[in-house]
Order: sequence, then structure tokens, then C-alpha cells
Amino acid sequence: MASTFRQTKRPLLAGTSKSTPRPVLIVEDQRALSEMLASMLQHTWGCETLVAANLAEARSLLSARGTEIFAAVCDVNLPDAPYGEVIDLVGEHHIPAIALTGTITDNIRHMMAQGHIVDYVLKKGVLSYDYVVQWVGRLHRNSSVKVLVADDSPSSLEIIKRMLGMQGLQIQVAHNGREALTLLQQQPDIQLVLVDYNMPLVDGFEFVLEARRMLGKERLAIIGISGENRADISAQFLKHGANDFISKPYSFEEMTCRVNQNLEMLDLMESLHNLANRDYLTGLYNRRYFFEHGQQRHRSALQQGQTRVAAMIDIDHFKTINDTYGHAYGDQVIQHVSECLQRHFPDDLIARIGGEEFAIFFTGTDADLVRQQLDSFRKRLPTEATTVAPKGITIAISIGMCGEAAPDLNSMLSSADKRLYQAKQNGRNRLEG
Repeated sequence: MASTFRQTKRPLLAGTSKSTPRPVLIVEDQRALSEMLASMLQHTWGCETLVAANLAEARSLLSARGTEIFAAVCDVNLPDAPYGEVIDLVGEHHIPAIALTGTITDNIRHMMAQGHIVDYVLKKGVLSYDYVVQWVGRLHRNSSVKVLVADDSPSSLEIIKRMLGMQGLQIQVAHNGREALTLLQQQPDIQLVLVDYNMPLVDGFEFVLEARRMLGKERLAIIGISGENRADISAQFLKHGANDFISKPYSFEEMTCRVNQNLEMLDLMESLHNLANRDYLTGLYNRRYFFEHGQQRHRSALQQGQTRVAAMIDIDHFKTINDTYGHAYGDQVIQHVSECLQRHFPDDLIARIGGEEFAIFFTGTDADLVRQQLDSFRKRLPTEATTVAPKGITIAISIGMCGEAAPDLNSMLSSADKRLYQAKQNGRNRLEG
């Protein structure tokens, strides 16, 4: 009988999008394996899993919830479908499938070559299922990943588009190097480029050089491609700044592995960047990042004649909250105030400076308007914080603001900090400046 196996959701791992993945379908006749895989997926990604033990149960679940499911993990040898028929069933619903198999057969390789599955996994213990779990996470993240494919061959473009499309990536296409550079300038959020060597106007090597002037390896992965019978092509691509190289002809399996490897490396770099620059509790920028990048913004705004405003914010009576309700609750309060700040000031530089203290730096917005926005936020916060505040407790903040011209960010923050002290002295839950 088909079952829905669910567990309490946990935070998504670093590098994923903030939304929780849609349900994952597991089709596996060995109950112990399906339950283990369901538990691993739920624990890692917080997603719901739908479990079927055979083709009939899978058909029932797909009929009822096929439009919700975003990925499927399928045993290709089921009691009522011994030849991988479940893959065809899942494909009819346009759901990317990962095949589970005890042995690598010609049928499995054919499924992959034809794009019927995104990958296959040999059943060889827990490490195999770790690979499945990471694949599911990759498919979820791919929905927000832009990939640029640059090749002057229409047939090559179509092959690569089909391969990448199976992985749920957003695909942009360029027919020469110059067009590819233009797209990269227009869409700097492109994360991966697959570029052919032999193209008109700008060849693959020239493209890589120019692309690297725009974006470093921590922001953009580049895979060179060539069918040229030259031993130096791969080395030249790497020396010009590419991350990887694939020689034509290539298999769907090789392309998939290399694309995934490069995207995982970008995710790892982003995680390391966040560890260095983000506050572990709130996800806001930390003190070091705020002062480094805030000073850059201040300098740029000064050169362009833009207004500059700095604000210091402190949660009122936070020590009493901690002492009365414990540090775990105090952390919840800090997290909630952080979320409210990000929601109300999405385009401004916000950081947790330390403890219960935050800083915001505004550029290009009139000081009077910033004052109104900050005071409006202060007044609304106690109402928004009722979901985390115990009965009878009000969560409030004091704000110090500096909107006067100053030679640097430190001077502005020093002035804002003095006004924050005044707000505390004058009764708290107020704005000074």
C-alpha cells in the first residue's frame, strides 16, 4: 500500500534556496531501504517523501499528486516492473528520475543516454544513498541556476540543452563568443558557462579571458568544450581560466558528472563565503563584512553625491529577557528582529554588530524618509513580534540615527551610537537623530 512518510522539517543546507523542496517520490520494494532513504531525505532537506513499493502504488501516487512531485528515486527492478517500466511511468509526468540498480546494464546506460534518467546509483550501502540525497538537493537548487551554453553548432547546442534540461537548469544560448559575453554582462547571475573552442568572432579562449575579467572562479564556473584533435586544447582552456574541460564526443553521464561537480564547487565556495561574512545565528552580515563593505559604499556614495544615513539599533531590556526566559528564547528574539529588519529594509546593508545590536547603512535615500521608515519599523515591531513574545512581554527597540555628512562610515556610526545611548537614557523604545 502506498504511504506518505513524513518527519519534522529541518533547515535546508547551505547553498540551497530558502524554499522547501516539493515532495520526492521513492519507488522501492525493499521497505527497509525505502524508509532509510525517506528518513535521510527528510532529515537533510526537510522535504516530504511519498513511498511506493511497486509500479501499481507508484501509478496511484502519481495520479493523485503527480503535479506536486519534483523528483523521483526509482528501483528499476520491481516485482511488477522488472525492466524499468517505472522510469517510463515517471517520465510521462515529466518528473526527473534517479534510478536505483544492483548492476549496471545496457538498459540502464540506454536510459541515461536517451535522457530518461538524470543518473543511476548502484545499491552498495549507505554511501550510495548519500549520493542520492545530494542529487535530490542538486535538482532542487538547479531550478534557480542559470547556465549559458555558447556553441556555433545548432546540433551541439540542442544536445547540450537536452542534457542540461533534464537537470532542471535555466538555460541561455549564444551562437558565438561575442554574443556569449554580451549575455554574461546582461545577466551576471549566470553561474555556469559551457563554451566551445571553435566559434566565430570570439573563440573559446578569448571568451574565457574576457569572462574572467568580469567574474572570478568563486562566482562563475566555466567548462571548455572542443572536438578538435589537439592535445593542448584542454590545457589552454584551463590556463586561460576555465574550471574544467570536456572533449567531444561526450556521454550524457560524463556531462552530468562534470556539470554537477562544478556547481557543487560553487556551492562550497558560497558556503565558505557565508561562514566568513555572515552571522551564524541570524544570517545577517557580520561586523567585519559591514565595516569593510559599508566603507566602500560610503566612498562610492560620497563620490556620486548621494545621501548617506547610518543607524544603530538595540533590543530593549534584552538582558532581562535572557535572564528571565533563557538564552534559547533570547536567540529566538534576535532571529525574529533580524527577519523583520531584512523584510523592511531589503535593499540596504544590515548587520548584526554584536549581541542584541544591529547596524544599517542607507545610501541614496533622503535622511527624513529614512527617519520615517525607521520610526515606522520601531512602532510596528512589538506587534510583529507577538508570535515569539511570551504573554505580557513586549519586544521593543531603541534607534540612534546619523544623517549628517561625515568623511567616513566610522564617524557616522559613532554619531549614531551616541544617539542610541540617548534613546536609552530617554526611556527606550524611541528614535534619536
